[in-house]
Amino acid sequence: MDNDQSLEELEIESETQVSSNGDVVEDNNSIILDEEDILEDDAAVHSESSEDVESAKVNEAAQWYIVQCYALYEQKVRDRILQMLENEFKDIVFRVLLPEEETVEIKNNERKEKVKKMFPGYLFVQMIPDEGTWYLIRRLPGVAKLVGTKNEPTPVTEDEINRILRQLGEKMKKIEVDFELNETIKVISGPFRGYTGSISEINAERGKLKSLISIFGRETPVELDFDQVEKYVDNK
Repeated sequence: MDNDQSLEELEIESETQVSSNGDVVEDNNSIILDEEDILEDDAAVHSESSEDVESAKVNEAAQWYIVQCYALYEQKVRDRILQMLENEFKDIVFRVLLPEEETVEIKNNERKEKVKKMFPGYLFVQMIPDEGTWYLIRRLPGVAKLVGTKNEPTPVTEDEINRILRQLGEKMKKIEVDFELNETIKVISGPFRGYTGSISEINAERGKLKSLISIFGRETPVELDFDQVEKYVDNK
């Protein structure tokens, strides 16, 4: 990954506190507010609004940066930064991402589910630009560097961080298979067991493929599950 590559943006959602004022009700239980009470309530609402505006400004100032880690240290570095959010990085670092995706690998006719890093060796940290914090992150065990120029890290573009966030929002598992189009397979279960044919279509998301099987001398397209077939080996 070079410095020109950019990767996904996190939007920090701040909770908005809503304050409700009591209305004057015209009955025996009505509450009459004097001018002093009203002024105090207005001051409180104004104070809360000011805090919300200030929080929004802080969040807008935050940007995403890429932390390059040594091999197999990504999770340890992420966990350490998360531990520091309440102290050293409070109100400076907002989120740490180690993008991962669930995959299903089918190899040698065996199905294995695993979690795979989308960007091995890299973390994404959303933070307010701060030299002191950059210095602390660089000194964490397992950190190689912050990606950027010689003088300071380069923030990730909004389009790239949004792309990563969209990928993380996908719940569907990706499937990796070692079958190829036009490859010959043998059916090992189901009504077509024992037949062989060439693969005409592969649908990894559904875990199925289509094969042209010769039935009574005529090629017929048949849809099969990955676990119903295996690679055909001619022992002749």
